[in-house]
Amino acid sequence: MVARSGFPFRLCFAVVVIALGPKLALAQAVADSTSPAAVSAGRDVFHGPGTCVVCHGSNLEGGPMAPTLKTHPWKDAKGGGYNAILSVVMTGVPGTAMVSHPGGISDEDARRVAAYVWAVSHGKTSP
Repeated sequence: MVARSGFPFRLCFAVVVIALGPKLALAQAVADSTSPAAVSAGRDVFHGPGTCVVCHGSNLEGGPMAPTLKTHPWKDAKGGGYNAILSVVMTGVPGTAMVSHPGGISDEDARRVAAYVWAVSHGKTSP
């Protein structure tokens, strides 16, 4: 008799891993949002290739084209959480100057920018 008892387990395990994969990656991204290295790298992207500084200002104070990114009632990044901020950087805001991946930054740089903005807006670092 061919042993097949492991097949259902392997199939269920694969389904669980596939289903949890994005959540596990998201948990890692959230954990990275608090790391000093991610915040520092995000500062560099914000003030450099991300071109975020052009609209949001060097101190994240905002201006005529974009809102402040310091602590405030968040309109587009509901609640001001890391994931909400990341969503705005990754997808942009329709009908505004906020585009997806500003400056043509990568997904990884978008995560870094979100880490920096999150840290500034939550008083974890200065602009």
